[in-house]
Amino acid sequence: MNKTFLAVLVTGLIAIAIGAVIWSTRARPNLTDPALPDFDYASPASWSVKPEISPPAVWETDWEIDILVLARSESLETGDAEELEKQSRKADEDIARLAGAFGAIGPVYAPFLRADSFDSDLTAAVTEYLSTDNRGRAFIIATDAPLPATLVSVFDADALLRDRFGGVLMYGDEPDGGMTLQSYASGLCSRRFDAGQGCVVAVELRRSGERYQMSGAEALTGGFVGWLRDNASKLAEPLGDLEEIEIIEIQKPPEPE
Repeated sequence: MNKTFLAVLVTGLIAIAIGAVIWSTRARPNLTDPALPDFDYASPASWSVKPEISPPAVWETDWEIDILVLARSESLETGDAEELEKQSRKADEDIARLAGAFGAIGPVYAPFLRADSFDSDLTAAVTEYLSTDNRGRAFIIATDAPLPATLVSVFDADALLRDRFGGVLMYGDEPDGGMTLQSYASGLCSRRFDAGQGCVVAVELRRSGERYQMSGAEALTGGFVGWLRDNASKLAEPLGDLEEIEIIEIQKPPEPE
């Protein structure tokens, strides 16, 4: 073999080896999944289920009950765009089935929630519902996870709000796990419940084809409207924004001389 050719071959192999080392030590792209964006619960897009037409306010009709479905099992996790689209679609379908089961109680509100921000998202969604959609109506929460203690502060300062809160329906594989709510239920439950009784009831969901059937809610819903009629005060209709009134000094006619 020609010595010149051999030298060129060796030099080429060394160059390839050096290139491979440089390639292996290059800066790697960030392969972590993108974080989910914050939900804005003032936007309908942040809710999986919401009534198309707002139910009447309490000052427009008799007592009626809303139901908030807060599903940890359907909360969204981080992932690439394709995975998030798949998660969102599945959550939407499953929450719609849950809404069908609990819809026998009343109009259903069900927000999208993030798995890694479940407690804060839940509190934000409930707060938005109370400030915008509730309008003095009675309501019940259905959930498959214990409610966060941060929610107690939302109820703590408002006795009228606690009175129209019917309690919590726990569902899921281990609904008794939600009974930990009893440890701080005194800040949530209305006067309808005795001290220490609590306002959390386990319900059963059974799959029937593409639908769920729910049973056991009567422990909270039974007699609730009657109790509200006899014991709770309805909110008055808001006056709305008062228009500014310009005060003009009245000019008196001159007195005769």
